[in-house]
Amino acid sequence: MASASITTRHTTRGPRYVVRYRLGGRSYPLVHSGSFRTMREARARRDAIAGELAAGRNPAELLRAMVEKPQRVTLSAWFERFIESRIDVGDKTRELYGNARDRIVPHLGDRDPNMVTPADIADVVAANGDLGSASLRKYRSTWAQVFDHADVEPNPVRSSKVKLPSGVSEEIAPPSQDDWNLITKMIAKKLRLVCRFIECQGVRVSEALSLTYGDCDFTNGRVRISKTRTKSAAGQRWLAVPDALLEEIDALVPLEDRYPGRLVFPNLTKAAVRDGLYLACRNAKIASHSPHDLRHRRISLWVAQGFDPVAIKTWAGHARTSMTLDVYSHVIVDPNGDEWREHWGAVYAAERAPRVAPVWSQDAGRGRDPAS
Repeated sequence: MASASITTRHTTRGPRYVVRYRLGGRSYPLVHSGSFRTMREARARRDAIAGELAAGRNPAELLRAMVEKPQRVTLSAWFERFIESRIDVGDKTRELYGNARDRIVPHLGDRDPNMVTPADIADVVAANGDLGSASLRKYRSTWAQVFDHADVEPNPVRSSKVKLPSGVSEEIAPPSQDDWNLITKMIAKKLRLVCRFIECQGVRVSEALSLTYGDCDFTNGRVRISKTRTKSAAGQRWLAVPDALLEEIDALVPLEDRYPGRLVFPNLTKAAVRDGLYLACRNAKIASHSPHDLRHRRISLWVAQGFDPVAIKTWAGHARTSMTLDVYSHVIVDPNGDEWREHWGAVYAAERAPRVAPVWSQDAGRGRDPAS
């Protein structure tokens, strides 16, 4: 019969209490399972072993788990586990998770999440002071979810000690016409068309890079920003494209090699466009501009040219007209020299032109020719 026992061994430093057990009767050997200075510790070990024997399990597995140190899982590893577990989110949210990871892992990636304090998180926030308050709020939300995924309690990211910037930002400063002319001359050839497309259409860089040939309507001269390729439902829209720009896009790939899912601007990333634009600005000896500044420039030009705020909201993919007015109504940008001024003027006039309603009468409604 399996059993567990305690024996006393006398040493020069005092008694030691030794715990041993058998897996069966006397034919089974005694197995040593620990030596302790106090009877209390010995009884705790004996009772644990007795419980395993009563359950029909070999206590060796329990003893091995008690002796071995648990493997430490770092914050970096927990971040990867969290991203892999989120099968319920789309590509844009996964990209946000990746950006949030890149902002905290260099500082705390090798740490055990249970050892991270609110002061550590506050230091990470301070180290990312180059970000706007909106971006930091999104990243902090992701960090908090990762610590929740790791079952860290209390969550240091949610501590009231972690403060974010007040949210005061500088007035946007899109490139002037002279600066834009210099940028188009200095930027790498492989990036020139996508930058011109962003500047002309006022799209986000992610919307431009995810554009496919299935989104291009060459017959009617327009492109579609679909719901899956934009930030929100308000961002889905059709945009008229100038013939000259559409011809350049048409010439990129032969007709027989196109398929609906083929990207118009393949092998390009946000980082590549951003770095190429910064390099062009440096070589032109002007202030640095980001790809989003090109979107700012187009929306500012629409406002400066006196287009209706509702039309601008639709073209820009904004959810609210107030956002367009609050952000862009005070931006100073000269519309003179704009390459696409006539194009957008014609688009605006066409959209505002009165529609002729079909003639309807009671007789026509009954299926008879009203002229008879």
